[in-house]
Amino acid sequence: MTRYPTQRLCGGSADVLTSESSSPLLVTMGTFWYKKYDELSVAVKERKSEYVARCKLLGADPNDVFKEVFQELVARAVKESNWQEGLRLSEGKTQAFATAAFQDQPDIRGLRLDTGRILATHRRNITRLVRDARSEEEIGAYNLSLAYFVLPLIASELQSRQTASLAKALLEAYTALQKSPKMPPEADKAIKKGMQVVEELKASQARAMSPLTENVATQGEQFSHLLSEEFSTLVNPMTAKYLHFLHRITLAGLQPPSVCGRYRKTPVNVGLEDVYFPAPSLVPGLTKEYCEWFPSLLSNVTKYDPLLMAARVSYRFVAIHPYGDGNGRVSRLLMNLVLWSFNHPPVYLKADKKGRHRYGWALRKANRGNLEPLACLIAISLEEIYSKLISTVRS
Repeated sequence: MTRYPTQRLCGGSADVLTSESSSPLLVTMGTFWYKKYDELSVAVKERKSEYVARCKLLGADPNDVFKEVFQELVARAVKESNWQEGLRLSEGKTQAFATAAFQDQPDIRGLRLDTGRILATHRRNITRLVRDARSEEEIGAYNLSLAYFVLPLIASELQSRQTASLAKALLEAYTALQKSPKMPPEADKAIKKGMQVVEELKASQARAMSPLTENVATQGEQFSHLLSEEFSTLVNPMTAKYLHFLHRITLAGLQPPSVCGRYRKTPVNVGLEDVYFPAPSLVPGLTKEYCEWFPSLLSNVTKYDPLLMAARVSYRFVAIHPYGDGNGRVSRLLMNLVLWSFNHPPVYLKADKKGRHRYGWALRKANRGNLEPLACLIAISLEEIYSKLISTVRS
């Protein structure tokens, strides 16, 4: 029988605020690291460039190398994220359940991400784990590993829809300008160049790789289908269904199915005078606003700082606190969704004593409008990960 632990009102991030916010050690530690974002951001760029250059020197595509180590990096991110929530499983066992989660997924191809098929498969796998008397820690590791597995699939769908929105806007602009008797030659040339790119995307024979619903064979066919959709569904593709999807995966077997992927119905109170969460009746509207605000994941056209944006995406989600439990884990998944779109590995925020102190301090600063400390933690983790990856390719 599935065991459901006592539900915490706050979730991981709020628990950190409750337990760590008043520690005097935070002041000492805070002055040491949380104002160093510019320095840390440069270090991340340097380490990443060094790793990419080394891979190329060895005749390997850095993206292919990254995909090969993705599962191992996921296992480390899962371990730290679950430790933040009190689900403490060794790194070796976490790696084993990450491997199982990656191997257990169906191979489906089509037009749209088939969340229903993935969830149905996941429910069957969780039922098997419960029947085998696996612990909450083991189920938590399996769940979160799968959630990281689907992050690139979500990113791919959001990116495809955002790309289609740009193409659709270009097509509409071209149609309108063709009717203008005085279209400048420069504009005509630029638009025709853009139209050539659109035609190349429609003609792409690259295989459609995501688990999808309709039966399409190529990315070009998928792109052509997207162009027929309403512009509003393409330009802001993030919706609550993706948030509920991640929450259902993350909490399967740990909470009753009736609360997985469902907005909370009770208030959240962490007992701190300066920390408030919205009333339950406001959560659906705030979540809708969050999804409409969610940034573009097209790294070649966006201008924002990905580390600061990853911090903002994570924090804004935690501030809404849409679910009764699991908000911290989902917020870190969304953080990594942004980072993945800029070809960064999954971040693991340390769950040891120092890491929890720093995380609590960063969240308190974010409550006051300063997201740099949280971005610093992301940068610290990325710099460490890249340094370790570099150590594996040195002669």
